[in-house]
Amino acid sequence: MNFLQYEALVKTLECGTLSKAAEELGYTQSGLSRMINSMEEDTGFRIIERDRAGVRLTPEGETLMPYIRSAILAQRNVEQAVGEINGRYRGLIRIGTFNSASAQWLPGMIKEFTDKYPEVRFELIHGTDEITRKLAETGRVDFTFTDYPTKADLDEEFLIRDPIVAIFAKDDPMATRKSISLKELEDLPYIALNEGVDDEITRLLTINKVELNPRFTESDDHAVLAMVEQGLGTSLMSKMMLQGFNADIVMVPLNPPAYRKLGIGCRDRKKLSLAAEAFWNIAKDWISRHYPKESLKEKV
Repeated sequence: MNFLQYEALVKTLECGTLSKAAEELGYTQSGLSRMINSMEEDTGFRIIERDRAGVRLTPEGETLMPYIRSAILAQRNVEQAVGEINGRYRGLIRIGTFNSASAQWLPGMIKEFTDKYPEVRFELIHGTDEITRKLAETGRVDFTFTDYPTKADLDEEFLIRDPIVAIFAKDDPMATRKSISLKELEDLPYIALNEGVDDEITRLLTINKVELNPRFTESDDHAVLAMVEQGLGTSLMSKMMLQGFNADIVMVPLNPPAYRKLGIGCRDRKKLSLAAEAFWNIAKDWISRHYPKESLKEKV
């Protein structure tokens, strides 16, 4: 077995199907299938099961997978160490992230980094806080942007406090308010953004003993904004989530103010490659310059 086979197997499991994995890797589906078949011939047992639902690990594959992931990580560390010894940062940095961080933060951060270290490549892996924290804990990503503090065993640092606001259509009478309390939302038509996770807004409502009865529940933030824009109700979002949208809406601050705290975390900062450590520092510096007020708030 070899490193390319390991990466092909991991990508297949991430994508869920051979066809999608082959497309992302630049292989033909038959070529990718032969690579995995060759692995199974070398091991003497089946590693994955394939059916109409996609691919999944066999029990034997489950046993083998932690060692394969460790081998991939070790190979990447070797590649990065060679580059660092030669005075260059190179290799791959894998980052766990969520949609608003990918849209608002990472383009600027990566541009600054690649201007200095053009040989480094990036892979961004999206998911809920729970998913990306697990990826960081297992070393699947070098580090992740996540809520702060996390519930995971990670080395972490605070980045910003992101204000949570109520949003209204521009012609809604409530749009003229200077602030609004969570309690007042109980009497208003509400549109819930349900991403299938116990997020900061859910916790905020629970802590304040506010029970909302959503008129609509949506899993897509664009759809929620479109409904609010049409005057179908109000919703709660963070200011960061709203950046970059051209929806005709008005943000009204909460009274008292509420925030979601965001940070960056990894399994063990002492074991980050020099390239990953350099990006970590550039990310913190970028945040401090672009969000000077939010990044100086209390850290817990």
